[in-house]
Amino acid sequence: MGAARKELMTAPRMSQVMVAKAFTRLPPEADKRAVVGRLAESLVAAGRIDAKDVTAIVDDVMKREAVGSTGIGHGIGIPHCRTGSVSGVLCAFGHSSEGIDFDSLDGEPVYSVFLLLTPPDQKEQHLHLMRSFASQIRKENFCEFLHQVAAPEALVELLAEFEGR
Repeated sequence: MGAARKELMTAPRMSQVMVAKAFTRLPPEADKRAVVGRLAESLVAAGRIDAKDVTAIVDDVMKREAVGSTGIGHGIGIPHCRTGSVSGVLCAFGHSSEGIDFDSLDGEPVYSVFLLLTPPDQKEQHLHLMRSFASQIRKENFCEFLHQVAAPEALVELLAEFEGR
């Protein structure tokens, strides 16, 4: 069995990599860089990354954003990067009830932002998670329910429920 195939078989789901303690309310006036910084800081507060790595992570995510916006539509943004600052896949979640300008592909504000960080050697897992999550947002009612999530436990439950469908 090839290494890439084996890695895909063990690829985690979003509900498994979500750091519940990194659930963050986002201020409406925040720009994209501030949102990414806030989510990275939430991972620091949760004890999952070092504070010294925040600037590099934000810079790496913003380099990825320069290639194309990760505001994928439906009020969702998934800024992401592969970084040596993590040893395993991590995801932080931020919510804005007012909506944030995230240069989304559909031109609409973003209400739900997932910061996905993956180690450099887990490219296939990273791509698998992105594809898997993209399929979730196409499922009926997912985006509507996601934008109503008000607690970390509810977010993880919602992700797990839709991953099981």
